[in-house]
Amino acid sequence: MSKKIYLSPSNQNSNKYATGNTTEMAQCDKIAKATETALKRCGFSVKVGKSGDTMQNRCKESDNFGADIHMPIHTNAYNGKVTGGTRVFCLNSNGRKAADAVLKTLGAISPGTADSVSYQTGLYEINVPKALTIYVECEFHDTKTGSDWIRNNTANIGEAICKGLCSYFGVTYKKAGESSSNNSGSAAKKPSAAAFKSYIVKITAEDGVNIRKGAGTNYAITGAIPKGGAYTIVEEKSGTGAKKWGKLKSGAGWIALDYTAKI
Repeated sequence: MSKKIYLSPSNQNSNKYATGNTTEMAQCDKIAKATETALKRCGFSVKVGKSGDTMQNRCKESDNFGADIHMPIHTNAYNGKVTGGTRVFCLNSNGRKAADAVLKTLGAISPGTADSVSYQTGLYEINVPKALTIYVECEFHDTKTGSDWIRNNTANIGEAICKGLCSYFGVTYKKAGESSSNNSGSAAKKPSAAAFKSYIVKITAEDGVNIRKGAGTNYAITGAIPKGGAYTIVEEKSGTGAKKWGKLKSGAGWIALDYTAKI
């Protein structure tokens, strides 16, 4: 029987982001949706709390669902100056292994470096649900770096949370587009052994990297990406100004892969 995950996105609509004219509730609804998509693809049974609903209703719904994991999804804030990374909370040592698994995958892509797991005994959604609660604070939204990263990496955040839960439960993680069944039929085309496999990179340059129209510094700059951002590369080419260039999945352009690290 598949494991059941209840996702409870933040209902804090008054918490404004530093950029993008958006709120914690709006972005966490998007993250929960992306997480749901990834988890279902990997064989989990998932239920997502209604947008803006109360914690009390969410906990009752989670209990009725028979959740194995109750997961509140939030983004963090401090003083508008600290991009503090991923924080994961659980009640006690019983939840530590699951919390560590999620922190390992999500913390690897969030721009802040002060990632941590801590025990919290005073949070309603940690104490009340019958299921084991893993409470995720995805990044700090009150800085430009954190806000931009969260808004531009909704899908990557959802995939990272899914990878962590897959690791915890010993479930094989399936990438988007990967078949969940080996019985695809004789008419199905086999992928070419030489086909390019997309991958995610994290920006490591202190000043970030420019996005260019083509693979080389001889192409026009069309935008920029800050340090810490995580992006999917769908094609590689050689070009002027870097050993290797990567094409962004979004179609925005190309970045120099010399200033990135593969995740």
